Amino acid sequence: MSYPRECWYVAATLDELGDNLMARRILGTPVVLYRLADGSVAALEDRCAHRPYPLSAGHRDGDHIVCGYHGCTYDSDGTCVLVPSQDNPPLGARVRAFPVHLSGPFVWVWMGTPGGTRLRPPPATPELTSAASISEGGWSSTGERRNVAAGLMLLHEHYLDLTNVFEMHAEMVPPGIEALPPLEEVEISEVSVSYARELPKAPLALWEAEASGLDAAEAFGRRETGTFVTPGLHRQTYTISGADGPVFELVRLHGFTPQDPGSTRVFLQLAWRGTEVAADAGQRLAEVFHVMADRDTAVLETMQRCLDEDETPRRYVNVKADRAAVRARRIVQSMIEEERGL
Repeated sequence: MSYPRECWYVAATLDELGDNLMARRILGTPVVLYRLADGSVAALEDRCAHRPYPLSAGHRDGDHIVCGYHGCTYDSDGTCVLVPSQDNPPLGARVRAFPVHLSGPFVWVWMGTPGGTRLRPPPATPELTSAASISEGGWSSTGERRNVAAGLMLLHEHYLDLTNVFEMHAEMVPPGIEALPPLEEVEISEVSVSYARELPKAPLALWEAEASGLDAAEAFGRRETGTFVTPGLHRQTYTISGADGPVFELVRLHGFTPQDPGSTRVFLQLAWRGTEVAADAGQRLAEVFHVMADRDTAVLETMQRCLDEDETPRRYVNVKADRAAVRARRIVQSMIEEERGL
């Protein structure tokens, strides 16, 4: 097992769920998701209890799912309520129903031990649930989804070390900054890791000026943070500050959901606010970070192929910039060992 199960993961975004059944693979398990009449979301194991046929290949009957093979029908709790060929369903005929939590655009699902949700609530994403308008200091947001053929920890480690930006995303770097300051602030708890760094004052990069609406010639300070919140969520913040405090704030949230050991479904959500935000900031940010994610994906998938090709495990060295990533790996490994009873 290369990922913990006792954890909330993003299964979908609300705008993906219409009237149809949606099939997903989460932690190696087939899952079918669908919206109920009351607006909530049901998540069931995507296999009929009668024969190994996907429920997602069937159809809906109100809040019920009808299997497309023999017509066995299930309610949103996973209980088989009808078998057309007999009067009553077999006793105990059911499929597993997974707990679901809705927050902002995210549909979170719990794949772990039933009842375990009491010990680990879903992570908070306040930037995605702000009700205030942008003029009142609230957040705007946009997002995208993609499949990445790489394992969970490769993604977490990648985004916990942004020193690759000079090699991979040089246009993102503010003019005059030639290196990121070392990670002096790394905070560690039992289940999370976060870092912070302050950047020296510098003029705005093109993407910063276009999104923030600020004067590109003026020098600004910046603070960048990254947090391994849970195995299912990574959070980055980027704050541009003037003489009187923050003038533009950007939060980049990655929902990382393993499909299997070598494949991860990524839910990227950007949230921003500022004093002079451009009217088309959302479009500009979406374009910039889509290109960035394309490059990240290419590198991550290449690394996964290299790992898959290695006949024997290799030991790779760590550098100072890996401090947060190494700690996150230890946390995930500890969670996996705990679930195995080691």
